[in-house]
Amino acid sequence: MMWWEKPFIRIFFFYAAGILMADLFPVFRQVPVFIYSGVIAGLIVAGFILYYKNDSWNLSWINGLTVGLTILFLGMFATTLKLSETKTSGKVPDGVYIARIIREPVVREKSVKALMSLKFVPGIYDTLVGEAKAVAFIARDSLSEKLRYGDRLLIKTHPVAPAGPANPGEFNYARFLKMNGISYMLFLRPGQWKSLDHDPGNLLFAWAGEARRYLLRTLQANGLNDQQLAVVAAMLLGYDDLMNPEIEQQYVTAGAMHILCVSGLHVGIVYLVIGFLLGFVKSRKFKQYVKPVLILTVIWAYALLTGMSPAVTRASVMFSMFIIADAINRSNDIFNTLAVSAVLMLFFNPLLLFNVSFQLSYSAVLGILVFFRPVYGLLYFRNKLADKIWSLLVVSLAAQLGTFPLAAHYFHYMPAYFWLTNLFVIPISFLIIAVGFGFVMFSWFPFVAHLLGFALSRMVMLLNNLVALVGELPYHGIHDLYFPWPKVFMVYGLIILFFLTLLKRQINYLLPALVLLLVFIGYQTLLKARILNRQKLIVYSVKNHSAYDFIRGDRHVCLMDSILSVDPDKANYQLENFRIASRLEKKQLPIHQSVTDTLTGLFYDGEFGIFNNYRFMVLDGKLKYYPSGRSQQKLEAIIVGGGEYLDLDKLIKIFDFNILILDSSVPVWKRKKLTERANKLGLDYYDVRKQGALVINLEKEKGRMSAWK
Repeated sequence: MMWWEKPFIRIFFFYAAGILMADLFPVFRQVPVFIYSGVIAGLIVAGFILYYKNDSWNLSWINGLTVGLTILFLGMFATTLKLSETKTSGKVPDGVYIARIIREPVVREKSVKALMSLKFVPGIYDTLVGEAKAVAFIARDSLSEKLRYGDRLLIKTHPVAPAGPANPGEFNYARFLKMNGISYMLFLRPGQWKSLDHDPGNLLFAWAGEARRYLLRTLQANGLNDQQLAVVAAMLLGYDDLMNPEIEQQYVTAGAMHILCVSGLHVGIVYLVIGFLLGFVKSRKFKQYVKPVLILTVIWAYALLTGMSPAVTRASVMFSMFIIADAINRSNDIFNTLAVSAVLMLFFNPLLLFNVSFQLSYSAVLGILVFFRPVYGLLYFRNKLADKIWSLLVVSLAAQLGTFPLAAHYFHYMPAYFWLTNLFVIPISFLIIAVGFGFVMFSWFPFVAHLLGFALSRMVMLLNNLVALVGELPYHGIHDLYFPWPKVFMVYGLIILFFLTLLKRQINYLLPALVLLLVFIGYQTLLKARILNRQKLIVYSVKNHSAYDFIRGDRHVCLMDSILSVDPDKANYQLENFRIASRLEKKQLPIHQSVTDTLTGLFYDGEFGIFNNYRFMVLDGKLKYYPSGRSQQKLEAIIVGGGEYLDLDKLIKIFDFNILILDSSVPVWKRKKLTERANKLGLDYYDVRKQGALVINLEKEKGRMSAWK
């Protein structure tokens, strides 16, 4: 690889390093703007001086390092500025605010979700400085259902800064909102808001929203049922809010979820379709000047229509560069072009580096660029059909190699039949998008729209049935994969090194591959050793529910209340990631069921229990014991749940315990009474609902407690 011919690859690495440093190390975010400006200006001046003064080839690396450091500091500076936009002012009191909806609202079962730009009303409250973004959940009714992009509202509420995760391993929704520039959350009931006027601000986005709503209505009116409409809306318009969770899970299981996320594949199909439609014009001037402009216009209109997601924007930038280069007869290096698109997107929003769609989109394209040609060249087929099938298989494998470690990190799953799924998914999706593109152009002609709608419904029906069939095959995937970031990078390194060893047949790559493999095995062994040596009692924070975990090594017993024990998936959001990271099987029992589990060391009669010499009591009903005049029963902890009244004074006469733990099922009134009385009595207590999950570590020191955070 000639690095001097691919300058944007180097620019990307330095800029991305600056973004990561600003995110990982808070000290860089505290550096004043004028210092960043001075350092960057000084590096630029030094770069020019070195360029003109340093004419020694051996010292040219100093020039490159100076440029690299300049880009590094630019990345840190841009990230610091972007993160400063999402700073919250803690608890904001009730106030009157003017909000403008800046993204098309999503109608849900009980609420309408809308992204808003929020301003306080001058002269009333000054808790919000300038504008802030907020995600609002508005109670669903006939008025909220009519909200659209650009509507301005007068609201009376208090913005809430999103809280971090309350359980170990729980998805960090607060960080997710922060990385999307969102500072607050709003929960609005009827009467807390009213419409003022309509101010779309960006007319292009307003047009895209109106066009999307029109196309959804027209598709529904032309023969597509709810399930078919959801798939077409996701594939064609990037609108996935209609998707049924059951259908979505079928696509995930079959390894076809990428079809439902508008990406480079969809933009590529649009490019091919419009190129085919314009192919009949033979004029040289048309091909050189008019055709590129028309294709660029259609591609960016489609990107706008689908919401300008990172994957679509990346693909649109790449295709635009290739189209322009072809029009002016200039060759392009595809890797450098890919890096250009990434740098451009990160320049406008450096936080996109942490966007899952952004990461998966680029890793898939890189996988195809790196692995496709060498693997495709291993076999040759004279038959065109066989060659096409082989090509699809190789594309699927290359994309999977590029995305597998990242997908395992985020979704903990690897489909086994992705190669089979893509044999029919890609051709059918090509037809669906091509016909859908025709539907977009001719939707105002009723007869043509009806025919195209009928064709779309039948193709989607076929696609759904085939996807469901693949999902029913045995051993359809590997579940519960745990891939922390060190493992992600090591697996990528192993893939590249073994790939080079096999294809280039050079032993030079084998030794570093084996060394990295040994490091990988050592890392896995270390993780396993940590798991086998642990003993923990965890009281989880699941709103309005009780859930306690008794963990010893890689075995555990999870006690849940009557609702969660019947349907434990209700707590997946809070508990699933930790269970997977801890290599724990799904094993939950009702709280009042007796347990004798020698493997975990838990002995429990439905109320009293002992876990590796840690004695506890679960009390979620009325206290049915009375002081006996004898010595108090010694316990380490009493875990309180439920809404029954509890006499704390009576409790301390019966039991001698170290800590009172209030789980998440305790209602507000009971928490308030118990905490106030515990403070007066000088009792130690822990409020799980307020403080997050409680982890009691029993590995070394008996009853060593800590909030998991």
